[in-house]
Amino acid sequence: MILFAIQSLAWERVSTQLDLANNADPNKAVVYDLWKSFVEAHNDSTSDFPQWNDVDKIKWKCPDLISSEGYINADIYRYLNKVLEITPQGDAYVIRSMFYTPYTDYSDVFVLALVNHIAKKNESGEFKLYNWQDYYTRDWQRKSVGTIDYCYYPDYSFNEDKAQEANALIEMFRTKLKAEIPQHITYFIARNLDDEYRLKGYDYVVGMGDQMGNTGGSTDRRNKIIYGDAAHGEIYHHELARLLRLSYPDMHFLLNQGIAEYVNSTQMQFGLPVRQHFARMKDWLDANPLEDISNLDSPFYSMDNQTAPAYQVGMVICYELYKHGGYEALVRAIKAGDDDVMFYAFLKKEIGIDQKDFNQWMRKQIAKYTTQDIPPLR
Repeated sequence: MILFAIQSLAWERVSTQLDLANNADPNKAVVYDLWKSFVEAHNDSTSDFPQWNDVDKIKWKCPDLISSEGYINADIYRYLNKVLEITPQGDAYVIRSMFYTPYTDYSDVFVLALVNHIAKKNESGEFKLYNWQDYYTRDWQRKSVGTIDYCYYPDYSFNEDKAQEANALIEMFRTKLKAEIPQHITYFIARNLDDEYRLKGYDYVVGMGDQMGNTGGSTDRRNKIIYGDAAHGEIYHHELARLLRLSYPDMHFLLNQGIAEYVNSTQMQFGLPVRQHFARMKDWLDANPLEDISNLDSPFYSMDNQTAPAYQVGMVICYELYKHGGYEALVRAIKAGDDDVMFYAFLKKEIGIDQKDFNQWMRKQIAKYTTQDIPPLR
């Protein structure tokens, strides 16, 4: 998630560079006013906005999927917005706008995202806002397997066996980890990470293009939506594990990151073997002997854009808990809360590792897993 400071400005919250007063299409001014009123009112993404269509309000807990998608945190609608174009598309209009924030000295602006929304008339003849997602995926294939409603791009070869594995993983969350997972989960399979952004409605979003291998995913917990790519297919272990936060919203950061990878049976992450990530972490730690892994603010946890150390550190913790106390220990851990003091006290009680010893202990674990895999859940 990306977080930026918001400047207190006299700049207009929503603006446009279009000449709407002299436009031959009067609908464009109507659409702009609709969009402007929506953005300006958007201080609570769960509000019952009159600008939004009723179909999406029934279908989704948070009907505007850009708002609930959560890549930019806090809410993207808190930033300034400029409408770049309003383009007729069949019976609808595409609203393409830019969310941005000025630099501190106001010399330039920082572009956070270029997004698309749809405006079209409802059955009563009033213009309402719609998600870009439905338009983008209008020709995609759909298939329901157990709990999961899949939507995937037209030439994707769907694997029923992997879909069944995904359902088995969800059932494990329910039975072994005592999580309340919804009976219907929407799961998009895009071509790659860039395609995921496009289906959500982003033409551009900050950080786009910086991910290694153009692979990855995300989870919209409010609307129970998984966004994945062809590389992960029908069972994106990491993102499916994010559904645990529905039952355990106060899970500690390292457990949240760790369990998401501990359930990953592929032993791959960001296109690299997990052992290779441990090796990269070891090299960084060897070069920085004074860094303390127990300090989550350490630069170790943001060492680069290819390895996410919190995933591997969390995996080690999850395995040690499971080794000492099975699924019951994991459940106790994820119920223990997100407070660091309580978390390390819990680890001391469960696996005998005190916070003052955690750094050296974890360094040894990281070195060990450069040459062997962490045993999977059974």
